[in-house]
Amino acid sequence: MSQPESEIARRAVAIAAALAAADPGEKADARRMGPGGSALFWRQVTRLGISPSQEAPWRAYTRLVALMTPASRDRSVHDAERPLGAAMAEAGLSEQRFARLLAARGPAREDALERAIRMIARKAPGVDVRELAQAILWPADTGHLARRYYEKTDHVKPEDTQDA
Repeated sequence: MSQPESEIARRAVAIAAALAAADPGEKADARRMGPGGSALFWRQVTRLGISPSQEAPWRAYTRLVALMTPASRDRSVHDAERPLGAAMAEAGLSEQRFARLLAARGPAREDALERAIRMIARKAPGVDVRELAQAILWPADTGHLARRYYEKTDHVKPEDTQDA
């Protein structure tokens, strides 16, 4: 059973806020975490009621947000005004790499998404974390991500693409 969008959004924003509030050691643990998770991740699983079947994607999400959250940062990387696809374009992700990310599945997609997140983190951390969570939880739903990437690279405003 898939999670409703509002539940995903609530969890995504809460995890990003928890990472911002965490001490530098917890942030580092979250950046390095593997399949065993980290203390911060398990606290969020409990607090947000994440089911065992959803632990793996939320662990991946937590790790990616941690990669964008430097030890010294004390505010969330969530920026509702910066769509994930646009942030990828702004960070310089090439169209070829972006196409590979969209086509990839399983571990290859996770690797491609991590590379893109690392690029964003180097340029200007901050992204709509709700869209990042959706990209992880619903990897086949690439339309929104692609639309925002190409709007940014082609310098098109979303209102310019709507039918009259």
